[in-house]
Amino acid sequence: MSSRKRSPPIGASFRLAAVVVLQMLAALPALAASPSLLRVVDRDPRATWIEAYDWGGGARFAFDLEQSQEAGAPSLNFLAGGAPEFAFGCADPDPTKSYWRFRVGATPPGSGVTSRDEIAHERGMKYYFGAPGTLILLDEADKEMMRVPLAPQNGALETAALTRGDVQAILAASAIRAETSRIYFESTTSALKETIEGGAQKLPCATR
Repeated sequence: MSSRKRSPPIGASFRLAAVVVLQMLAALPALAASPSLLRVVDRDPRATWIEAYDWGGGARFAFDLEQSQEAGAPSLNFLAGGAPEFAFGCADPDPTKSYWRFRVGATPPGSGVTSRDEIAHERGMKYYFGAPGTLILLDEADKEMMRVPLAPQNGALETAALTRGDVQAILAASAIRAETSRIYFESTTSALKETIEGGAQKLPCATR
């Protein structure tokens, strides 16, 4: 008797290949539906930071999506009239609780949002700002000056309490970038230092 193994019937091989192909096709819609990187870049040197009055005070930069070089998300409708945002300043108006921090998130939704809008906004915020990342400070030649970790917190991404050196580096940076596996935000800092220093007497922030 021969000890050679018999090859499976040709029909069985075709059936196996068909099952594999069907499984791959079934996975395609799920892959296509997965959100892509949310990328907003505004390097307009005239773009300004404005004074922020929430928390303990500071400065904020709301991205103008029409001026942004790229907005690569499948849909920005989840923002419901809001916009991606950088914020820098105090964590709390109480000097005993306050500290310097940098925050990456979005401005609140506009008026007249529906319950469906609110649900989409909550899901979008959790997804795009739910992965840890890095805040990158760039000099005038776009070379990295410093990296600071960002962690999901309070519906956004935040740094831990910043040191005096961190604060000075942020004020000295020419541009600021925030990167995670889900977002890529970048802006100039044209008016950041002036805005912060203009309200310096009112800011109760402490540094580590």
